[in-house]
Amino acid sequence: MLQLRPATGPLSEYIARKEPAFLPGLAASWPAVHRWDFDFLGRLRPEMTIELVRGDRESAATHFTESTLGAYMEFLALDDRGGESLYLKEFDLLRRFPQLQADISPRKRLFPRRVVSPPPGVWVGPAGARTGAHYDLLGNIAVAIRGNKRFRIAPPGFVEGADALSAKYDPWARLSARPLAEIAAVSTNSDKSLFEIELRAGDALYVPDHWWHEVYNRSASILLSGFFGTYKHVAFCAIQVAARHILHLAHLDRVTACTCHEATV
Repeated sequence: MLQLRPATGPLSEYIARKEPAFLPGLAASWPAVHRWDFDFLGRLRPEMTIELVRGDRESAATHFTESTLGAYMEFLALDDRGGESLYLKEFDLLRRFPQLQADISPRKRLFPRRVVSPPPGVWVGPAGARTGAHYDLLGNIAVAIRGNKRFRIAPPGFVEGADALSAKYDPWARLSARPLAEIAAVSTNSDKSLFEIELRAGDALYVPDHWWHEVYNRSASILLSGFFGTYKHVAFCAIQVAARHILHLAHLDRVTACTCHEATV
């Protein structure tokens, strides 16, 4: 397994080549990195109901549970050692609290020109929480706001070449049936295509679309993650996703497991 080295040129060059880019300290000066902790987020609207993912829904059964923003953030502040893995994923923090936009870099500075980039989502979870191996249909820029996160990244074809694609359905992603390190351990030379990166508060990582990646929380953490793509690519993906999701909701896709609905026993 290789360590992904820091980028040596502008982020725009990596995006143009669709190569991952590690950008240490990119957001170190953001107010969010200095202000956003679990107590701060919990006080925004303590009574707000939130949906948490229990465990790793990408590679295991999908289960959800409800809490309130205040109670969940109190849980993380008091116990950052892990325990039960309850993960707040894809939380639309900036839509719900638009005043927090001032705490991050203007999106026009973070994302390339002439792209569609909805407001970034937030991932908040305890130590030990993980997101199983998958690739996204759109490019992604992830910024660590608090805590440490380990990313493992592999190029397109890494999982497909090992015949390890999962049949589990996710609207905007494709999933692997096996961890990336496990695939690398049994595949010839694949360990030379598997990269590992440790993100600390203020660091950023660009993950191109169709690049496989999995994420593990070294400590309780807050991650800001924004997806983007050209207008043409986003429109094409949106049409495909909508058509596929309609079939899924109508139970016409013959899929028995997904990341969007609670697993049945």
